Amino acid sequence: MSSDNSATDEALAVTCEKGDCGELDCEKCQDPAIAEKKSMEECMGRSMETLSKAFTASARRWEMIVYPSLFAFILLAAYGFYLIFSLTEDAHRMAKNMQQISNNMTVISESMILVSKNTTNQTKAMQKMVNNMNAMNTSMSKMGHDMAVMNYSVSRPMNKINSFMPW
Repeated sequence: MSSDNSATDEALAVTCEKGDCGELDCEKCQDPAIAEKKSMEECMGRSMETLSKAFTASARRWEMIVYPSLFAFILLAAYGFYLIFSLTEDAHRMAKNMQQISNNMTVISESMILVSKNTTNQTKAMQKMVNNMNAMNTSMSKMGHDMAVMNYSVSRPMNKINSFMPW
């Protein structure tokens, strides 16, 4: 019985809302159960509308944060990809040039061996030059001594001869 009663109350509420009953303030419309149903429906409708507006505003706020952040992340990811790509490109070029560097280092190593041999030969030649210079110094020293002796030997008699000379 209660289901029949509630069905008729709902039908009356619908007809009273539309104004089908013809009376402005009928008793059926003034029934507290029907008024409570109307106010509950209105309250739920307002609550849903407020919730929908709040959700929409929140979604807009999130859109203001998330979309620029997503765009910035995409830009940074693209720049990071470019940096990694250029780094690998440079590493590839460096690896290619390492073969040439290795060949050049081999040539330099061989040249250094020749320089070392030449330096050894120059050291031996310099040692010979030092020995010859020592011999020349000894000879020059002897020559200096001989010149001093000769000067002494010649100067004494020349002093006596010079006294006779007119010039």
